[in-house]
Amino acid sequence: MRLAKSPVPTGTVVDDHQFRMAVRSWIGENLPEAWRHSSFGPSDEAHVQRRTHFGRLLGEAGWLSICWARSVGGGEMDASRRIILLEELVAAGAPEPMNANVLGIFAPTLIKFGTLDQCQRFLPGMVNHESIWCQGFSEPGAGSDLAGITTRATVAGDELVVTGQKVWTSYAHLAEYCYALVRTSSESRRHSGLTLVIVPMGQDGVQVRPLRNMVGTEEFCEVFFEDVRVPVANVVGTLGDGWRLAMYALAQERSVGLAQRSLKLAAEFRRVAAMAAHGRTDGNPRVSDALFSQGVVDAYVRSKVVTATVRRAIELDAAGADIGVLSSIAKVFWSESHQSQMDLAAELLGPKFVTGDDTGADWYRAAMFTRAETIYGGTSQIQRNVIARSLGLPK
Repeated sequence: MRLAKSPVPTGTVVDDHQFRMAVRSWIGENLPEAWRHSSFGPSDEAHVQRRTHFGRLLGEAGWLSICWARSVGGGEMDASRRIILLEELVAAGAPEPMNANVLGIFAPTLIKFGTLDQCQRFLPGMVNHESIWCQGFSEPGAGSDLAGITTRATVAGDELVVTGQKVWTSYAHLAEYCYALVRTSSESRRHSGLTLVIVPMGQDGVQVRPLRNMVGTEEFCEVFFEDVRVPVANVVGTLGDGWRLAMYALAQERSVGLAQRSLKLAAEFRRVAAMAAHGRTDGNPRVSDALFSQGVVDAYVRSKVVTATVRRAIELDAAGADIGVLSSIAKVFWSESHQSQMDLAAELLGPKFVTGDDTGADWYRAAMFTRAETIYGGTSQIQRNVIARSLGLPK
């Protein structure tokens, strides 16, 4: 495979405009036209291959680690450069890298709480997509109630022996590693005794069952661990400190991890607005309907607010501030805005939304996925409880 080279050599000082032009030029040279503006490939396998291949190109060029410290292989650029990179990727309609979630959620957690040895062992493969990762948090009885985790890990010398079940684990059937939250002690307080650990997936005792969703793809999985042995050296942080690390990781997921999705929301709105501008009902322009136009304006405002909120979260996180509550605000507003925007697209497309050409089918599949967005990463109800507590509201 041809290796992609970064047009911005390490140590080169460029302004934001020059950086944007360098990113745009690199994308133009490395992103095939057939891969642009397609949420789904011709098949599950093709979609995964596109995401993995393009993620590998981005990683090898250094784009996926531009804001990390040089000690862990990063470029030590400020947060504004990450936003510019994402803006250009979204504008070009680039596929999301296969490891986008782990890079946005777990990698910052590993860098902050893990050892240098762990970073040096795991980050290069993560960035270059030599290894695919998955998240092992949710369980059949512990989704929104994450403190109810029952997957157990018993210390046996220099190993942990893991037994339990995870569910809704994205791409676990393809993953080489799973960063999992497990229970290492039975203290009375449920939040205590949890530990974050990196579990190698390709070993005896790990069983993965893909779950087919409503649009026919197999992204989510059930994962079963039976006496799976994991080196204690794979524990991130310390035994029993997993809840704190999980909350940090989830804050990343609900804010910084939403950066590309928030920009996609804005790009998606522009497509909806274009359909609205040319749409007609009974010979009259759709936008002449005041109620419909109000929905378009509402979607526009929401897309701007989501982007601004996530951008603010990225800036605060880069400055070392606590973004816990802001991340909950961002998660609620993004997920609910995306659902309402898809409702608007469905209204515009009418019957073509479910019976039309490939364009209508893409909108339909994307809309079905939005139904899960107010659930995964913490339900809207859970996020509103977090926000209410921060405001001192009564239970």
